Amino acid sequence: MKTLVTGAGGLIGSAVTRALLKEGREVKAMLRPGEDSRNLKGLDLELVEGDLLDKPSLEKALSGCNKLHQLAAIYRHWHPQGSDFIRRTNIEGTRNILDAACKFDLERIVYTSSISSLGFHKDRPSTEADYPDLKDCARQPYRESKYLGEKLACEYLQKLPLVIVNPASPIGPRDWVPTATGRIILDFLNGKMFAYVDAGINLIDVDDLALGFVLAEKKGRVGERYILGNYNTWLKDFFSMMADLTGLKPPTVKMPRLVVRVVAEIAEAVANITKKEPIAAVEQALHLRYNEFADCTKAVKELGLPQNDIRIAIRKAVKYYLETGAVMPERAKLMHLKEAIG
Repeated sequence: MKTLVTGAGGLIGSAVTRALLKEGREVKAMLRPGEDSRNLKGLDLELVEGDLLDKPSLEKALSGCNKLHQLAAIYRHWHPQGSDFIRRTNIEGTRNILDAACKFDLERIVYTSSISSLGFHKDRPSTEADYPDLKDCARQPYRESKYLGEKLACEYLQKLPLVIVNPASPIGPRDWVPTATGRIILDFLNGKMFAYVDAGINLIDVDDLALGFVLAEKKGRVGERYILGNYNTWLKDFFSMMADLTGLKPPTVKMPRLVVRVVAEIAEAVANITKKEPIAAVEQALHLRYNEFADCTKAVKELGLPQNDIRIAIRKAVKYYLETGAVMPERAKLMHLKEAIG
């Protein structure tokens, strides 16, 4: 029997696929029709097309599988098709894939939520017991949809052996799209990051994160949620780490959150007309109201989630962008990437 990985072409999905293959597993990798498959090139697996909003395609993808890693989602804060498309895909898509799963005798399902589905606090890191106030998710289509999608998934616990994982911000190679974190790294490398915002995030090496999915499948308790993260840091310190690893200068100007909000409001309004990605989305600006610090103790103790030096992941990401030509030549010449960490 095979393990189905939906969203297998993305940064996290491709890393999970690799982690499962290392375990000697037979993997069926689901991609959207026409989706770029570069992250799966050369891997020994079965490719299948499927879409969360196309129910027959999901049943076809699940055929012959006894385990499911559900990662497929719209991982964007703005989309040219509108915020309702993000919500529909992430919420209705959850219902569709889990309805399809009910028709098969699956041994385990790992359902991917998000660190965005947590409730955040000013005075302490969040834990698995923290949930957001839905009113606090206004104008945040990704956060709202992932939270409601997770709540919907919990309704299937009487039918399906489901474990929930809440990944933090991943860092590593193959982030060519890139994700929000990858964009920060790439903009820094290309000298486009002139200022920083006083905000906190939780980072994890995407390969450690992927192993967390495998461990959640094996050791996770049905019905439980696990924060798959590692390193809490302020953006200013994140830039300092990248500067130390590359020899490039970090941004020194602190930008007020209000300025970011104004820029995002204008940029998103323009993007809604042009259908081109805004320099900043409103949801990203609203995230700055709190710090995404998380306590990952539960996943570390129960699953054995790795907590490797985050600088290793940063170095792998930088090296990937250099090797793929994503860094401008004049900036690459200024870099002196450290060969070893520590």
